[in-house]
Amino acid sequence: MQTAALLHDIDLFLTGMCLLAGLTAVLYWRQRRQHAALHRMQARLGRERSTREQAEQALADTRRQVCHLSASQQSLRDAERRRIARDLHDDLGQHLLTLGLEVRALGASQPSLVEIVDRIDAHVQHTLRAMRCVVRDLQPEALEDGLQVAVNGQLVQFSRLNGIACQLEARPEVFDGRDAGVDKMVYRILQESLSNIARHAQATEVSVAIARAADRLDLTVRDNGVGLPVPPQPSQQAQQHGATPAHRAAHGAGRMGLRGMAERVAEAGGRLDVASTPGQGTALTLSIPLHSLQ
Repeated sequence: MQTAALLHDIDLFLTGMCLLAGLTAVLYWRQRRQHAALHRMQARLGRERSTREQAEQALADTRRQVCHLSASQQSLRDAERRRIARDLHDDLGQHLLTLGLEVRALGASQPSLVEIVDRIDAHVQHTLRAMRCVVRDLQPEALEDGLQVAVNGQLVQFSRLNGIACQLEARPEVFDGRDAGVDKMVYRILQESLSNIARHAQATEVSVAIARAADRLDLTVRDNGVGLPVPPQPSQQAQQHGATPAHRAAHGAGRMGLRGMAERVAEAGGRLDVASTPGQGTALTLSIPLHSLQ
């Protein structure tokens, strides 16, 4: 009886050992599969990480190329502006001066024509002043003396011509760093913003704020005018088809100007934000990376 019981215990032990060995083999096989799947996943993640890094590098290279092309394009635009300004000053300006002298000489020799000559001379002088403003806008010589001089001059001229009070908020150190590309961008955006305000805003006050951070320069132009018009709904668009061309042009001119400014800023790697409520004025904010246009 004891021998039979011992054999039975041995059979149970061997059966348990076989089951344990089988379970161990199954667990080992599953672990190998999991390890293989983990290795495949790690390899796939590595490839994806490498692909992402390559894409990020390509994007960074593309952005640098875009900034470089934008700077080159801006240089070409500036050169063309200088050429046009020089041609206007040297050619048209001299013709207008000569015309003014001849008109005044005609008035002196023909007293009966004095009234007509005076009107013609007034138109000539007005055209000459307008041409000089165009030349100054095309070739802002004030930038040669720094952004601060250019901005102050622009605001003084704008206030004098339009009767709109202007206020500049900027710490002196804002103008310490000279970045020709950024200075030109800020000057042009300020120039176009003031032009839009004069034509469309019906404002009485304008405030300009310039701030410089470690890696960017911010310009904010704020007015107390009528604000930008709300984009028309489909039913309103149908009604506008019956409006005069002048009305439709006035409605869309401000937004077209903003679109052009936004495209110019985006080319330079910057950002242009506009906040406006009808009847409560408009605030335009430019944020441009420093050294992005060199």
